[in-house]
Amino acid sequence: MTGSTNAPRIGLLSCSDFLFTTRILDTARALQREVRIMKDVGTLASQFETESLGLWIIDLDSAGEAVSHVAAIREQFPELMVIGFGSHVEVDRLKQARAAGCQLVVPRSKMTTDLVNYLNEYLDPQD
Repeated sequence: MTGSTNAPRIGLLSCSDFLFTTRILDTARALQREVRIMKDVGTLASQFETESLGLWIIDLDSAGEAVSHVAAIREQFPELMVIGFGSHVEVDRLKQARAAGCQLVVPRSKMTTDLVNYLNEYLDPQD
C-alpha cells in the first residue's frame, strides 16, 4: 500500500447500477465507513496514492471493465481487498473476475447479505 498507514482505510465502488450503488453507499454511511464511487479506474492509482485503501467493490454486471485493472491495482496496493459481485448465472464472468485477481467473487445475493461484514472487516470507521 502506498497510502498513509495512519489514515483510515477507505473503500472504492465501481458500479453503475443505481440501486446497488445507493444500497452500498447508504450502508457504509450508516456504519461510518467511507466508500467513494470510482468512475475512471484507469486513474485509480494516481488519485489514491496518498490514501489508505481497504476495499474495492466491483459490480461485474455493470462495471465489469474495471476487472482488467485489478492486477495492476493490487500490485500497487497489495493490502487492498477486491470483491467482485455479479449475477449467479454469469458463471464465465465470475470465473474471469477470479482469474483477473479479485480475491472474492460472490453472487449479488451474497453481496447484499454480507455487505455489512465486508465493510466492517476491510474499512475503518471515519471520525
